[in-house]
Amino acid sequence: MDRMAIEQALAQLVHRGPDSRGIFENDGVFLGIQRLAIIDVDGGTQPIFNEDGSLAVVCNGEIYNYLELMEDLISRQHTFRTHSDTEVLVHLYEEFGERMVEHLRGMFSFAIWDGRKRCLFLGRDRFGKKPLFYTRTRAGGILFASELKALRPLATQAGAQWSVRPQAIYDYVSLAAVPQPDTIFEEVQMMPPASSLTFDGQRLEQRCYWRMEYAPKTAASYEEALEQTRELIAESIQIRLRSDVPVAVFLSGGIDSSVIAYEIARAGGTNLQTFTVAAGGDDLDESPVAARTAQALGIKNTVLPLQLNPLETLKFLAAHFDQPFADSSAIPTFEISRMARQHVKVVLNGDGGDELFAGYRRCLAAYQLHQLEWVPKSLFRSLARLMKPLDVRRRSSLGFYARFVRGMGCGVGERYLTWTSDMLFEREKKQLWKGSSCRSTESWIESVVPSELAELEAQLYADIRINLLSVLLVKMDMATMAASIESRSPFMDHKLFEFTAHLPGRYLLSRGRTKSMLRDAYRGRISDEVINAPKRGFEVPLANWLQNEFHELLFDTVGSKTALVRTYFGDQFIDSLLAKKCLADRNWAYLVYALLVLELWLRALPEKSGQLERNNHTLVGCPDKDIRA
Repeated sequence: MDRMAIEQALAQLVHRGPDSRGIFENDGVFLGIQRLAIIDVDGGTQPIFNEDGSLAVVCNGEIYNYLELMEDLISRQHTFRTHSDTEVLVHLYEEFGERMVEHLRGMFSFAIWDGRKRCLFLGRDRFGKKPLFYTRTRAGGILFASELKALRPLATQAGAQWSVRPQAIYDYVSLAAVPQPDTIFEEVQMMPPASSLTFDGQRLEQRCYWRMEYAPKTAASYEEALEQTRELIAESIQIRLRSDVPVAVFLSGGIDSSVIAYEIARAGGTNLQTFTVAAGGDDLDESPVAARTAQALGIKNTVLPLQLNPLETLKFLAAHFDQPFADSSAIPTFEISRMARQHVKVVLNGDGGDELFAGYRRCLAAYQLHQLEWVPKSLFRSLARLMKPLDVRRRSSLGFYARFVRGMGCGVGERYLTWTSDMLFEREKKQLWKGSSCRSTESWIESVVPSELAELEAQLYADIRINLLSVLLVKMDMATMAASIESRSPFMDHKLFEFTAHLPGRYLLSRGRTKSMLRDAYRGRISDEVINAPKRGFEVPLANWLQNEFHELLFDTVGSKTALVRTYFGDQFIDSLLAKKCLADRNWAYLVYALLVLELWLRALPEKSGQLERNNHTLVGCPDKDIRA
């Protein structure tokens, strides 16, 4: 592999690790790392090796239980040269081989080169918090990287082609993101969450080392479950505070981040620093509630005034995310991260609380659907037609009920889309789509969700394996790492999941309340103002932006007759959608925004390294040398 291509690839990852660069090369094998120094700042430089140098590792992320693992490995006669969490990986591999991943608690993607067996071993964390892309070479080797932008120089230098995957775009306009493990390119895959991969230069074997299971249900009483909830959350938070640099908390007015702040303060963390966004406007600004929470806990709270330039940030993120990505909350998430980076390197957030503790109203709807399974779906469809005028007011209570009724009359796949993104469905796409034939997004959803799960469990499973994996975690990882800040999520702990997944629905949604277990576990410990507050997402005024800040860009790109998105969808549909003459009862703003982001992404495909043609989008890349890693 050409040294210039290696340097170009690492340069594309400097934002992920601006503190140091490390390279290992040996007989056609290359491992590279851009490090953000968090644990053993001075001594933890990567790659890290085992005692005799036969194993080399690079790791993106953190191994939270590294102290316990290190103690056990030392008792097994392993010698450590650093105090880094990354070093436990090579010794675990020596001890347990590919089953080493089963011992890890953390967020990670890592690569180990075994020089004795001439074998590459890759691993990714259970929930997929840290990304890992890979592609095969024409000569039979493999390339991998944390981001597509780092994979491209290596692929381009080897001279193969990356072609846009039509199926990815077909799914994107329904899901607002490209669903993993596929990517926007035909030749590139993502490592699935909770998986490992072994490559010996010829054979590539992938293994799933952990699965989400929702049975059997616990026999513990409700009060016992509340106590266990507090214990598990407290322990999950404590191991995520392990750091040799200061750690802060993103504190909103919601219960998830308030629980994290409470548990840290209760354990004596009065020096904890919290950051809250002042978004402006009474509907979006949670800083007064967060300030009162911080004051009650006796911890420091810093308000970061959010001053957005949504247009410029959109242009940056549309390119930075590497794939079309239509969650507009990535814009404020990036700006908040950039402001927080002026103070700290590590922040804790509340991601995963809704998925583990049934915090979405669609969870309550799914639970109610199970209780109403005797009602014919035709009745729900009739009710949905009567309630259709209410669907236009999506964010109102009546609008939610109308959409929930509409979903109750659908199959599993269509119901999931109705209750989440609510953009384009198969019945529209098969009429509007101009590309090659694709399988329906609804059928893919049904293939992902185990058929034996009850409605509530199916909804929770789908939220984790679809929306959390491919949207929320991607947003948080890409936006925070773009600002060179590490974000840790205590609720995304597999031991905590294994507990909540076995709670009966009547616990999770006690007395018809979302997130009732978490609310009741901390009632009296956190203010009622927070405990009883309705869920509020990190929303932006997207419809307003489309009519103002984004308006000129939208009509100069998507509105143009030469728009590249028009090779996938016809002129009449695009023009009608922009004029709001169709699909006004759907998530109209998100659909328009999704097309805008897609258009910006398509226009950014490098013309000099491949011919970009309206009906055959290709991008030069992919290796044809025998590169093993």
